[in-house]
Amino acid sequence: MSQHALQSLLAPQSLVVLTGDDAHDPLMLALVKALSNAQKPCPVTLCGVIPAELATPSAKGFAQVKHLSQLDKRPDLAVLVGDHESQSMADIIRDCGAAEIESLLMLSWTSEPPEHLVELLRQHNVRLLGPNSFGICRPKHGVFAWLGLAQPLPGRLALMSQSGTVASALVDWATWQGIGFSQVVAMGSPVDVMPSQVLDYLSNDFDSQAILMYLQKIGRPTRFLSSLRATGRNKPVAVVTEHAMGADERVLDAALSRTGAVRGRRLNDLIAAASVMTNARRIKDGSLLIIGNGAGPGELAAQRATQLNIDLLNPEGELRNKLETTMAGRGGVGPVTTVWATCTTDLYIDLAADALSSPECGAVLLTLSPTALIDIGSLYNLITKLHRTQKKLVMVCLLGGDNMTNMRTRINEAGIPTSRTPETAIEGFQFLVRFQRNQLLAKQYADSHAFRFKIDVAQATQTLATLYKEGQITPQIDALKEVFELFQIRIITRRQASHQLFAPIHLRVFQDAVFGPAIGLSLEGAQQHTAFEAVALPPLNTILAKDLIQRAFPGETSFELESLLRNLSTMVCELPEIEHLELADVRVHESGSVYADVTARLRQCKNWRRYEHLSIHPYPRQWVSERTLKNGEVATVRPVLPRDSDILADFVRGMSHETRYFRFISNIEELTPRMLSSMSHIDYDREMALLAIINKEDKNILIGTARYVDNFDDQSCEFAVVLGDEYQGLGLASYMMRQLFLVAADKGIKWMKGVVLAENKHMIDFCRYLGFSIKRDEDDFGQVIATIKLTPSLLEKCRDA
Repeated sequence: MSQHALQSLLAPQSLVVLTGDDAHDPLMLALVKALSNAQKPCPVTLCGVIPAELATPSAKGFAQVKHLSQLDKRPDLAVLVGDHESQSMADIIRDCGAAEIESLLMLSWTSEPPEHLVELLRQHNVRLLGPNSFGICRPKHGVFAWLGLAQPLPGRLALMSQSGTVASALVDWATWQGIGFSQVVAMGSPVDVMPSQVLDYLSNDFDSQAILMYLQKIGRPTRFLSSLRATGRNKPVAVVTEHAMGADERVLDAALSRTGAVRGRRLNDLIAAASVMTNARRIKDGSLLIIGNGAGPGELAAQRATQLNIDLLNPEGELRNKLETTMAGRGGVGPVTTVWATCTTDLYIDLAADALSSPECGAVLLTLSPTALIDIGSLYNLITKLHRTQKKLVMVCLLGGDNMTNMRTRINEAGIPTSRTPETAIEGFQFLVRFQRNQLLAKQYADSHAFRFKIDVAQATQTLATLYKEGQITPQIDALKEVFELFQIRIITRRQASHQLFAPIHLRVFQDAVFGPAIGLSLEGAQQHTAFEAVALPPLNTILAKDLIQRAFPGETSFELESLLRNLSTMVCELPEIEHLELADVRVHESGSVYADVTARLRQCKNWRRYEHLSIHPYPRQWVSERTLKNGEVATVRPVLPRDSDILADFVRGMSHETRYFRFISNIEELTPRMLSSMSHIDYDREMALLAIINKEDKNILIGTARYVDNFDDQSCEFAVVLGDEYQGLGLASYMMRQLFLVAADKGIKWMKGVVLAENKHMIDFCRYLGFSIKRDEDDFGQVIATIKLTPSLLEKCRDA
């Protein structure tokens, strides 16, 4: 695959600053000062007026030109700042396009209508971050094109914020804490490059191992959640939003939990997350034990843990005896194990080692205040040795400044989560707990079940359309009974003496202003109080249904309710005509029937694409097909599933050396676990992988794959196709590629392209046969670029093939 579409924007190797007309413009002077103060800066050229504070730009290492046409070498990124009265935005974008500058960072404001800006940008092939952006930083590359007071340290944490002042404050705090950043992006008021696209770049950025986000708007929710889910598969993500961005708080939580990200309510939550995200290990089974010198800090930590419902370990039995033996009367053992402040450093480490050796203990938090007995020099060696010699989580809270500040930085750099206050440490621990829970939910690829159970969706849709046309916008249960039964929900109107659930419940489907349909579950009579209603987004599978039940009714299990929730989820997925649905006083009976007082409200949904009303799309079973090969074998062609990692590994392992080389453009023998995960756990909104599978001796064998990945430019994607050596020439590759054309076009993609080695003559001929145009890659003559436009006539031929 070629480099990401936003590479030159977010990781530029060179800059040109458009300084404008006013040599005293404060915004421009602030940027130039930041660039002047950079350590080992990337090459910078000033274009326009010479800043008032720079008599000679070359003294600061800056080149200078009057116009972009005078540039000797094309820079990666143009930065627009200051007063440009002599040029319109159309002029500036046109000049960037003429100079082949593909990325523009806009720190200033414009009154130009957003739609006109986007039209100009597309016309001249330029991507824009802004307007009103606070800038970007890429410390490792010496890129500090931003208006923050502090220059971030190099590190592994990425920050994306739609507020420049929030970004500046977080960078300032992190710099003081010794926490570094791989990338800082302060977006401003986006009209072109959206948060989902920046997130997509960060998800593939090797230097960014964890991501902090502050959001005010998300754009298209399906695309945003898709990008966040793709990122959350591999990296911890913490999100703080402004006023829930117009969504219901519970719906926003439900949406984010399905991506693997963790939501915070305050900026302090981002600070707590930052302290653990790039360092912390997975939390093992067992509870948290707090160990501290003196009661105060440990009790503050325990108090915050109680508020957040974090289970603290109260040592009993063998573990308690072991800790008390080590303590030797120099403190007390409990959920907060307190050591006398007069004790030496090694006692805390010995107690932690004892606790971590027990299966009852999953993690330890050491809270230490500066005393004359704490040996700062040995503290670092002892804590890092403890961290190295066991696999459970060790967290450290070092209170105070001066020497403690330096020690926090050193311990954090050693890969141990370190914080300044007990409360922040506990909040960081809670982040890890929630992150692990959300990672499980993010791996769930729920189906709508309509295909599996052969539900006649067309009949249900027709019934609802007829009701709406007849004016029955709020139909009664008698009119809806047939629709419910199609989705395996048998509604009865008379209560029976006994029922399966512990109490009558309330179910409803409602429309969230941002994320669309959501399912609410509560006890009957409690639904008016939103705090007692648990919410989930469809589609649901068994695990997601269980999670919803546990959040609504902790400790309860019900197979019957799980089944009802799955069936209701399928209704919501397949029937966007149902705007609102309420099932009151619900009682599930042993016969499988459901008593409920049903109310509904319908809407018209003409020409809606399947699932476009959902924020999270079901498994795309509509793309499952069968193909008879020229040798008579029948292959099932279907979208990839997470469980396919084993057959993908076997498939690549069984390829010839030449086939592997041509497919991956490298000499790999087999796929790494990370590659397998990224190839089998995909988000169907932003990419597709079709697998061709045959069954031999009751064993599924993968014989070919075709996939594309969205370039996040709203119009193009990159493809790859490969068949097993013995299945080439049987007509399968062309069928799979034509299916891929249809999938991509259904997502609104207009162009498909791929990189092919120039020596791979067979693949080049195949692409020409399908209608691709072929041209040399200007950046690498050893490769060619195959490109095809997904026109209506091409797609019609694919459907007929």
